[in-house]
Amino acid sequence: MDQHTVVVVVTDGEEAGESWQAYDHRDVSVRSTSDFQDLFDTLCYETVDALVVPGTVGDSRSGDVLRGVRALYPDLPVVVAAGDDPETGAAGDAKTRVVDAAVTDSRVADAVTEVLTEESGAAGRPPSRLETLAMSLFDELPDHLYAKDREARHVLTSDRTVETGDVIGRTDEAIEDLSAENSPKTISDDEYVIRKGEPLVEREEYTESYEEYALTSKLPWVGPDGDVLGLVGVTRDITDRKDQQRALRQQNERLAKIAIVAAHELRNELQVATGRLEFGTDDPVQTAVVERSLDNLERIVDDVVTLADAETGPTSTRTVWLSTPAREVWESLSSGAATLEVVDDRLVDADPRSLRLLFEILLSNALEHAGDDVTVTLGATETGFYIADDGPGIELDPPERVFDVGFELDGEDVGIGLFVARRIATDHGWSLDARNQSEGGARFDVTGVSDPRD
Repeated sequence: MDQHTVVVVVTDGEEAGESWQAYDHRDVSVRSTSDFQDLFDTLCYETVDALVVPGTVGDSRSGDVLRGVRALYPDLPVVVAAGDDPETGAAGDAKTRVVDAAVTDSRVADAVTEVLTEESGAAGRPPSRLETLAMSLFDELPDHLYAKDREARHVLTSDRTVETGDVIGRTDEAIEDLSAENSPKTISDDEYVIRKGEPLVEREEYTESYEEYALTSKLPWVGPDGDVLGLVGVTRDITDRKDQQRALRQQNERLAKIAIVAAHELRNELQVATGRLEFGTDDPVQTAVVERSLDNLERIVDDVVTLADAETGPTSTRTVWLSTPAREVWESLSSGAATLEVVDDRLVDADPRSLRLLFEILLSNALEHAGDDVTVTLGATETGFYIADDGPGIELDPPERVFDVGFELDGEDVGIGLFVARRIATDHGWSLDARNQSEGGARFDVTGVSDPRD
C-alpha cells in the first residue's frame, strides 16, 4: 500500500508528535505543525493526503482555517476535531469530516483512517513547479504578499505585516487589529477587483495612525475556467522613499520660489531700463545694442519662470486616494492647533506632483488667512471634492476674484498661487471654484472629477 501523509495542526507541535505516536500505521506518516506558514509550505511542497484541524488554534477558529485551506486545496480531506463551532459547518463540504473529540482522541485517528480509505489517496499529489515558485515568493519576497477568496477572506499572507494565523479565513472588516481608517478603502478596492476582474496597480496609501506610506497593487485571481476566484495583492512600505521625496520637493520648491522672486525683481528693473532708454543716447547703433540686450534679459526671465513653474502641469497620472497627498502636504505645513479632517475620501486619477501642489496652495491659503487654530475639512462630493475652513471667509465680492492674478488681500499679493491651483484643475479636466459658506469660512470646490473605477 502507498505511504500516506497526514498533517495535524495543533497548538504545541511536540505534544502532537507524542500523542500521535499511538497512531501507528505502516502506511501513514503523521506530521504536526502549529505554524500556519509552515502548514501551507507543507501542503505546497509535500504530497498530503489528509489534514486534521482542532476546534481553535490560537485566535483562529476551525471554520476560518477551513476556509483558508479550502480556497487553495478544495479536494483535500479535512478532519475537524472538537468541531462544535457553527462556522465550521458553514465552511465545510463533502470533503470535511467533523468529529466531536480532542485532537488526541482515538476517534480522530479513526476518522482519518476512514477518509484515507474512502479517498484512496486521490487528493494527494506532488506539487507543481509553479506552486513552489508562488510559495517561494510568499516566503522570501520582502514585500507583503497576500491572497483572498471571492468573499475577500484571507487565504494566505507572507507574514510581513500580519501573520496568517491572525487573519486566515476572515475579511479585513472582521479583523479588529487592522487600521480602521484604511479598512473601508481596502474593502472597496477588494470588491472592485473581484467584481470587475480588473487590477488596481500601484495605489498609494497613507495610514495616519502609523504615519506610514505604502504602494499597493491588487490583481484578480483567475481560475482555470476563467472565473475570478479572489485576488492576489502586494503592498510595499515606501515611507522612507516618501520622506526623501518630501525633502527633495521642499528644496526644489524653495529654489523655484527664489527664481520667481528674482524674476519679478528683474522684470521691474527691465521696465525701468526700457522706459529710461527713450531718454538715452541719440546714437541709433548704441540704442539698438541696448534694446537687444534688454530683449535678451526679458527672454531669460521668461525662461526662468517657465522652468520654475514646470511642475504645475500633469505629466503622468496615477490612481490615488485624496487623503494620501492631502495629509502628506498638511504634515509639512501645519503647526499649532490647526487640524485637517477627512470626512469622506475619494479615488481620483491625477498627476501626483500636481495634486500635491494643488493641496499645498489650498491648504496654505487656509492656514494663512484663517489662523493657526483653523480646522480644514476635506470631503468628497458627487462630482469631485472640496476643501473648506472655519475661518473668516473670502473678503472679496465676488469670491471668485481670488483666482485673478495679482489681486491684493490684506496688502499681500496672493493671487498667483490660486491662479496656479485653478490651472492645475483645468489641466486635469476639472473646475475649481470658490465661495463663502453660510456657516462661515471659505470653501473651494473641485468638480468634474470622474471615479476611475466606473
